[in-house]
Amino acid sequence: MSFMIGEAFFGVLTAFILERLYSSYKDGQNRQKLKENLKGELERCMTLLTGKGNLLPTAMWNSTVTSGDVKLLSFDKRTKISSIYFEIDNHNYEAKRVRDSAVLAGGETGSGVMYTGSQQYWLQLSKVLRENEVILKQKISELLKEPWWME
Repeated sequence: MSFMIGEAFFGVLTAFILERLYSSYKDGQNRQKLKENLKGELERCMTLLTGKGNLLPTAMWNSTVTSGDVKLLSFDKRTKISSIYFEIDNHNYEAKRVRDSAVLAGGETGSGVMYTGSQQYWLQLSKVLRENEVILKQKISELLKEPWWME
């Protein structure tokens, strides 16, 4: 009887170990795919940072957080990536507000027309947004150069 209990115990233990090994293997594959997708999204963000106030994509990161797949990344990597996406969200918010102010300013500026107060405000906001885009692009570039993207 004790022999049968021992066999059952080792059978369950073997199944548990095999399941853990398989889960670890799948997590590694999923981690690599996740890093590739996030890197691709960040590279896309860099191409959109052209000084025109483009909105930047965040769908991959939002999906990663919502699905819980963020657990596939180490704490250090999660912190670095989430910091950049926080800045991307801020950029998107500011770009939307600059667009809103452009509507209030009457759209077209220049052509010898005297600027109204709202047009001058829009020009000031646009300048700040372009300056912030340069900084954000540099931060994304630095993050993408880190060696752990290739691990």
